[in-house]
Amino acid sequence: MTSRFEKAKRFRRRLRKYFPRLAVFGKGLSLLYAKRSYLIESGFIASTISHKPIKRDGSPLPWMNYSIISFFEQRLGKGLSLFEYGSGNSTLFFSNLVSSVVSVECDREWYDYVVKTLPENAKLILCDPFDNETYSKIIQQQGKKFDVVIVDAEDRENCLINAQQSLTDSGVMILDDSMGEKWNYVMNYLQEQGFKKLDFEGLKPGRTSNYRTTIFYKNDNCIGI
Repeated sequence: MTSRFEKAKRFRRRLRKYFPRLAVFGKGLSLLYAKRSYLIESGFIASTISHKPIKRDGSPLPWMNYSIISFFEQRLGKGLSLFEYGSGNSTLFFSNLVSSVVSVECDREWYDYVVKTLPENAKLILCDPFDNETYSKIIQQQGKKFDVVIVDAEDRENCLINAQQSLTDSGVMILDDSMGEKWNYVMNYLQEQGFKKLDFEGLKPGRTSNYRTTIFYKNDNCIGI
């Protein structure tokens, strides 16, 4: 005799066969409401509601894809110094993982907002938004070298090129939103300088498209790749 469980399985298979969109709709509801849904556990839903990148518990995240965020949480650690082109929740996120963070911001209004929330191990620099050369080279004025450089703001090609001399011997550089052919020049240039690259892709907090972040690194680097 066919069990009730087997009948239910056959019924679900028929539904998927004849009403595939209904099955997709059901999966969509699960993503939105199931207790162990990735969208809930990752903070995607919370980020969508709040219009800012956060975890489920409200703690800050960078506006980068979840794959690279997870990698950062595993590989960054105290003892590392980080320079960031751009600022915001990412500054708070990185300050929890590394020893020191220096961020540069060119939007005065955003600077005034972010600077109020900075922890003791983070420094925020305001830069002239119309002076791209100063902006990309400001890392060279810090009197130190950095283990990690994040590029997620203005004039990204020049930021990557000019940050090289401010990297430690084991340092890495990271370009967010590295999709598309417009980055081919700087990627080829960095590879000619001896850098390898590793891409991470996936959803960002509150965003539904696929995004890419690229790490540029050499052998014996500070994050173990």
